Formats: sequence, structure tokens, C-alpha cells
Amino acid sequence: MAHAVLKREDAAHLENEDINNDIISEDLVDQLDPNFIYLEGGLFLDDDLWRMAQPIAEHFVSNGSVLVVADVDINQLHEYKTQYRKASTFLGALFDYGQFDRTSPVYGVDQESSWLNPRQIVCQPKKMVLSEWLRPVYDGIPEIMAGLPVRLEFWRHILASGNQGSTGTLQDDQWIDEFDCCPFASVHNYGHGYTVTIGGLVSSDAWVDRCPGNVRWVENIGSVLSREVASDRKRTASHFRSPHLLFLSHRSSDKAMVGEVARELRRKGIAVWLDRDKLIPSDSLWGGISSGLEEMSHFVLFWSRACLSGVGVTREWQAAAAALTDRGIPIIIVRLDDTPVPAVIGDLFRIESNGLSSAEISVSLNEAIERLTRRSSSHS
Repeated sequence: MAHAVLKREDAAHLENEDINNDIISEDLVDQLDPNFIYLEGGLFLDDDLWRMAQPIAEHFVSNGSVLVVADVDINQLHEYKTQYRKASTFLGALFDYGQFDRTSPVYGVDQESSWLNPRQIVCQPKKMVLSEWLRPVYDGIPEIMAGLPVRLEFWRHILASGNQGSTGTLQDDQWIDEFDCCPFASVHNYGHGYTVTIGGLVSSDAWVDRCPGNVRWVENIGSVLSREVASDRKRTASHFRSPHLLFLSHRSSDKAMVGEVARELRRKGIAVWLDRDKLIPSDSLWGGISSGLEEMSHFVLFWSRACLSGVGVTREWQAAAAALTDRGIPIIIVRLDDTPVPAVIGDLFRIESNGLSSAEISVSLNEAIERLTRRSSSHS
């Protein structure tokens, strides 16, 4: 237990002696070699000073550990709005400051399921919105409690929300949406590890005394994500041996669902090319995508109404159609809704996925690949 994890030179600049005497050094972290760290009180100690020094945090997570940033409350987000936005690449999450980008964030209340007042929400997993692969985090937990949960505007994988049907959101004490379940916690894959962001108070003694499930919840987060890190390493190794590399072409509006399909495919040992995983900010967008198209064994087009106005998607499938002719690269179309597929590729292998889950789509893709592989072998 400590107040912060800092480099010696950063600790030397702190004016608060009580904090200075309650700091874990970078050397001690290296010596203890933990795989899970839980930061109470948010990410920032001061204007640009992370509670766990940024280089230490990035190194810790990217090497395969789990960092939980908890208790990111309204006061923190009011004071450190700019800093949290700068940290969003690491956290994989952005907080919602409303339509007019105000200084205070959007937060949740619940008139039906709360403790003492509607701002202290008793969240029931069965009523939450969350990513399916994270449901084991709630095994044996009937409820958790979050004080003034702050709404996330963007997240990679949603870990917790208020209750569907009774939670709503406000900003500056004015209603934003009376039936918004207020997603407030998320998980982000960073390097070989995971960051967890919890927008709301979940760690104080009062909360834990009222709702012991909060402690079990944190323990489960550590266990589930640590197992996922180990599994990811095995899957990464299997990708190097995988005979297939699927290029996943999609519109940004379908990115969350396609990301879940990619995760399911990786679980099966199938390598995928996904722009958000492969491209970094300094990359040429089309240059990076062209490289992926050159490496692919199969082109998977996630087709929806949004693709009709997608210049990038059109460019990708046209390049894939040329590769089909020149190199015999199979194209698989996953149709997400009833939007007609362009005639030039309309007769290619198609999966009708409207209403299917990401896991079911991945199974269908795996079966399609096996079928196409057998067909190719029989013709050779």
C-alpha cells in the first residue's frame, strides 16, 4: 500500500511531505515484480504528474501486467480534464463532457437501485451493459456499488455500467438522458497487458462495508485479465504458426463489433489484420493498409449500410478483388444488415450475420475458411 509509484526525481519535487513519505520507488516495483497494481484516487497527483509515473506505468502494462485506475471521480475530471484526454491512448477510454464539451462531466444516478441517495448506485450485473468476454468478472457477485459514476464517451471493452431501465445521466444537475445506463468502467489491451479505467468511487471503506462485492470484483478483474494475458501470449505464438491471415475490412461505425469478432478469431488461433491493432499514429493510413492487403490469405468484408458512403472500405474491397484475380485470394463477405452487396462482388462467399453474436460470426468465418481451404486443395 502506498500513495504513488514514482521515479526518485519526480518524488523530489513533491511539496507534500506526507505523500513523499508514502511513495513506492521504481526500483521496488522492479524488485517485487507484481502483475497487478490497483491505483485508488485516479491517475493524477498533480497537473502532469501521474500517480504511477507514466514511463513506469507504460512499461509495466506493455510487458503483460494489469493496471487498474480507480475512483476517477467528478472532482478529478473537473480538475484534470486535459490530462485525462492526453492519457486516453494509454487508458483506451474518454470521459463524456456532454454535447458542448463543458468543464464538468456527465454522471449517473439511479432512483430505484441506490444507497442513501440516487448518486450512489447499486449496480446489478444482470442489468448491466458489458462486453461478453468480461462477464466472468461478476461470477459470484450479485452487486457492486459506485458513487457518482462518470459516463464514458469512448471505450475499448465495457466493464461496468449502471442498471438498464433505471439509471439515467445528468450534467450540472440537469437531465441528459433519463434512461442511459451510464457505462463507467472499461478495459483496454495495451501492449501485452491491460489497463482498466473506473469512472466513479468504488474503493472507500464506506462503499466496501456496504457492498463487499466491490472487493471481490477487483479480485476477479485481476484474475480474469491475468489469465487473459497468459492466453494472449499463447494465441500470439499460435498466430506466428497460423497458415491464415484474415484482413478485416469494415466501417468505423462497426469497429466495436468487428473488434469482438477479431478477439474470438484469435482465441481460435487464427491471425487477423485489424487497423486499430496494426497502425500507430505516425503510420501512413493507406500505406499500412496496403501492407496488410499484401500479407493477407483471406479478405473479410463486413458489409453494412455504412459502407455505402465509405471511401476507404470501397478502396479496400476493390484492391482485394484485384488480388483475387491476380493471386487467388478468397474474399468472404459478412453482411451485417440487409444492404445489397455491390454486383461486382455479389456472387462471392457470403455469411448472413444479421442477428448473430460476435462468437457466432467467428465460428461461421472459421467454417468458411476450412471449406475454402478444402476446395482449394481439391482443385490443386
